[in-house]
Amino acid sequence: MAGVEIDGLVKRFGAVTALDGVTLSLPDGAYAVIVGRSGCGKSTLLRLLAGLEDATAGTIHIGGTDVTGLPPKRRDVAMVFQSYALYPHMTVFENMAFGLRLRDGRRDKATITARVREAACMLHLEDLLDRRPAALSGGQRQRVAIGRAVVRDPAVLLLDEPLSNLDAGLRLSVRRELAALHRRLGTTMVHVTHDQTEAMTLADVMVLMEAGRVVQAGPPLDLYTRPATPFVARFLGTPPMNLLPAVVAEDGTAVPLGGGGRIPLPAVTLAPGSAVEVGVRPEAMTACPPEAGHLAGTVQLVEHLGESVLWHVDVGLAEPVVARLGPDATIRAGDRTGLAWAADATHVFQDGSRLADADLPGRSAQVCPSCGH
Repeated sequence: MAGVEIDGLVKRFGAVTALDGVTLSLPDGAYAVIVGRSGCGKSTLLRLLAGLEDATAGTIHIGGTDVTGLPPKRRDVAMVFQSYALYPHMTVFENMAFGLRLRDGRRDKATITARVREAACMLHLEDLLDRRPAALSGGQRQRVAIGRAVVRDPAVLLLDEPLSNLDAGLRLSVRRELAALHRRLGTTMVHVTHDQTEAMTLADVMVLMEAGRVVQAGPPLDLYTRPATPFVARFLGTPPMNLLPAVVAEDGTAVPLGGGGRIPLPAVTLAPGSAVEVGVRPEAMTACPPEAGHLAGTVQLVEHLGESVLWHVDVGLAEPVVARLGPDATIRAGDRTGLAWAADATHVFQDGSRLADADLPGRSAQVCPSCGH
């Protein structure tokens, strides 16, 4: 195993800055998932770790060794590409053995065979070793690509959107296999995705990027329950956190700008008249009569999801407020309702950052670790 230390990493392509001073520490054996929108720099960061791109500035250490200027073959990393990148004329066995033979040409054939068969068993490929890629499903091809990287026993395993080409059912299956594989191997893994569900379910360390920078990094539930910025709050969660611009009132509540209502605040010290942005997760809300709610408005849309119902409520702001309620919650579009929640479920942001005093023990609503809801 090997930890990864990235310090002040910069990558420019002409006038475009893809990475802007990324600093990150990943411990030995971590499963790190880098997540963010398209173009945020996550794949560029992975390619710099692999040695496929040269850094403009900054350093990369793997296992305590400075690898910033080393070629890929001397970094002891293996990479799984989004496109699988399998050799179509080779069997599954030959694809998985190719990297070993190329790197360790003098290694005896029996050792290579044993390593390939061991990896094939871990990935449930033992019955497919004689097939060629054209005879495999998408999920099987992805497992072969992972197996080809695993047999090399790298210090760090890099995965570039490995599930993006799979349908929903296969994505769930391969996601489980990746988690089980990490438990067996204990290898440091760095996984890039734009899918927050992948990140929430797989990561020990989630790294959220935007515009070439790391916005927040840490355990997934920390990012979900204690988002450092409004961007993090809105990125994680389906539906995302409701964020409302507001002003602190004399009584210590917050009054939304352009709408009615009084939003309860946690134990934070703010002067009356202070401009803030307050957030509340949809699942923290409960329905109540309009006159009893912290917010009140007209239901625009009701979405039935089976295990829950989403209410989109117009409270007089630019966007409707979304509440996630239990499946027995009944209301029709056009009805009025109130929405209420506990004060310690309110997130408070000022000048683009979370207020430290709002990080109170036990302040967050219960979160499902498998889906982030």
